[in-house]
Amino acid sequence: MDAERTAAQTAAVVHEVMSTAKATRKFDDRPVDRPVLREIVEAATWAPSPRNTQPWEFVVVDDPEVRRPIGDLLEPRAAEVEAAIPRLRDPSKQKMYQGAADLIRSLGTAPAIVFVCGREHDYGPEFPAHSMVLSAAYTSAQNLLLAARARGLGAAFTTLHLHAEPEIRELLALPDEVSIEVTIPVGWPVSTRWGPLRRNPVDTVLHWNTLRP
Repeated sequence: MDAERTAAQTAAVVHEVMSTAKATRKFDDRPVDRPVLREIVEAATWAPSPRNTQPWEFVVVDDPEVRRPIGDLLEPRAAEVEAAIPRLRDPSKQKMYQGAADLIRSLGTAPAIVFVCGREHDYGPEFPAHSMVLSAAYTSAQNLLLAARARGLGAAFTTLHLHAEPEIRELLALPDEVSIEVTIPVGWPVSTRWGPLRRNPVDTVLHWNTLRP
């Protein structure tokens, strides 16, 4: 019974972290110590990967002289997102777009940006290499987000690098065989009001044994 009680307590903590890990779009200016950043990246490396190839690389940018030009490269995208807001009739979408613009503007000043990258392996002709890398990169990114939330840090899963990928690759000195898959700003959130997440009820998407009604 003690083992069951311990397992239940652990599950409650894990579920609390998972159900309240909202995307953070604004960060204060406190730095995040490197041992803490290392800790959350280590959690990312515990993710599963195809054939345990662990095809990930993590570039953590905490130097303001590197972060700032990344933010400058993406800044024009914020104005583009805000320009679309007046055309949206749904207030929730307007809020979402404004949050996206705020996140883009804060990227260059976030204490750290973690670029989750992938290095392709040969999995055989029936297994597309990039799809395999993505499956590993996304699960490792999720681990990182949860580890950050458990530490009281804010983070957000983004693909903002796509708007200036060649320039960002050059700044990070990435070789041709390494791809950027996820861009995650990390820092202490301006607001610490975590969750709850807004998701559809599980019974609307849960199916037992078959998808047929």
